Amino acid sequence: MSRIATVLSLLIFSIYPTFGASEAVAADQEGKTLQMSEALPRRTLLGIQPERNAPGVAVTIRQVIPNSTAAALGMKVGDKLVSVNQNKIGDFSELLSVIGTLSTGNHVQVDVLRNGKSITLEGSMQPRPFEVSDVAEVTYESVQYQGNHLRSILYKPLGFSENQKAPAILFIQGYTCSSIDYGMLPYVTTRQLLEQLVAAGNVVYRVEKPGMGDSQSTKHCRDIDFTEENQAFLQALKHLKNKPFVDPERTYLWGHSLGVLHAPLVAQQEKVAGIIGYGGVFKGWYDYMLDIYAVQAVKHFSTSPRQAKRNTKRMQPFLNLWLNTQTPWQEVLKDKSVQGALSDDLLTIDGDQVVDRHYSFFRDLNQYDFANLWKQLNVPVLMMHGSFDIQAIEPQWAFDIAKQTQHPNSQAVVIKGAEHGFMRYKTNEEHMAARNNGQYNPGNPQSHFDPRIGQQTIEWLAKQG
Repeated sequence: MSRIATVLSLLIFSIYPTFGASEAVAADQEGKTLQMSEALPRRTLLGIQPERNAPGVAVTIRQVIPNSTAAALGMKVGDKLVSVNQNKIGDFSELLSVIGTLSTGNHVQVDVLRNGKSITLEGSMQPRPFEVSDVAEVTYESVQYQGNHLRSILYKPLGFSENQKAPAILFIQGYTCSSIDYGMLPYVTTRQLLEQLVAAGNVVYRVEKPGMGDSQSTKHCRDIDFTEENQAFLQALKHLKNKPFVDPERTYLWGHSLGVLHAPLVAQQEKVAGIIGYGGVFKGWYDYMLDIYAVQAVKHFSTSPRQAKRNTKRMQPFLNLWLNTQTPWQEVLKDKSVQGALSDDLLTIDGDQVVDRHYSFFRDLNQYDFANLWKQLNVPVLMMHGSFDIQAIEPQWAFDIAKQTQHPNSQAVVIKGAEHGFMRYKTNEEHMAARNNGQYNPGNPQSHFDPRIGQQTIEWLAKQG
């Protein structure tokens, strides 16, 4: 995988094999009750993270998720997968294809190499663990519209009076096609952030993208464009505002990464009390992609200015045809002007997928004038930027968004030492070393979780009344 693909995979840690339907039931985990208010079959979970996820690369286990099928089978870190139910496994995508045919309770046989020795592990496929919380009543729900039945998760503060109406937050995740159901990641930074907001008295709501997690959709996340994805968040917002315990006049959007771009479009279609964002982009996607080669590469990845200039020049024809025209995709790939960029492997392309999304997703995204969208909104905005954020290249973008809204309560804040995945480091050298040596892990951040992002949100919300 090229460096650009790695950089654009904003929170790739949350991608795990979770395919295969199972029966959804109410459950109690660790003494904490969760609710299933709407029936939607529960998916299975193999529960491993590979050392590398690339075509043709054998699957060697980097992490085994607790309470998963892999854990129940006795799979271990360092095991190399050979076959599943006698189907040879050449890479991670082949593993996903095989696991995707299995349901909860199905027999599974996994052959692995452990320290050079062949071992066969057998058992039953386990359902994906549910999220539980010490500060919230967790309810697994769904949002239905236009052929989509999307899993949603509601966190309501414990001890909440039924005749009370609380402020509410719809959390909008970043660009990856990965699940926001973190039952197998109890310490993931996103959950820790959201639990801060719930502990402060806010209802918090999330929705899966089409085809992700337990969701049932006619089109998968990998095959939709930006506008189609935006509809999921719009419908979730409407669903949230109709809750009897939610104050619709105090309902906010909280966008992370590309979720910051979704937020103003959602707010144009459905009224909100304000928008909070972290790690977002202000400009159009074509200009942002140029910045990745011209600015980000030099600023964060030690690319020489001369090499960055060369790479940008070679990428520009490709980016222009891809994002600024309606040229059919196969014609884009065959055009003589783009062959230099393709031969240099400056962008990871797999069929009609570019950095793990359909090429039309970013083409559609590029049509929006986000500066104008922010300007049209008459709501307060809090934009936060982490000083070690690689993906949100310029801290000025947060200030540009706040200024563009022209609202007296809008503000921007730079959080020193914070990075894109809600973690903090003493120095950027420490941060980059963690990324380079495999210790960067928002799924299990240990002492690196940064509570300042949530605290900044809570303080700003208190000022809104």
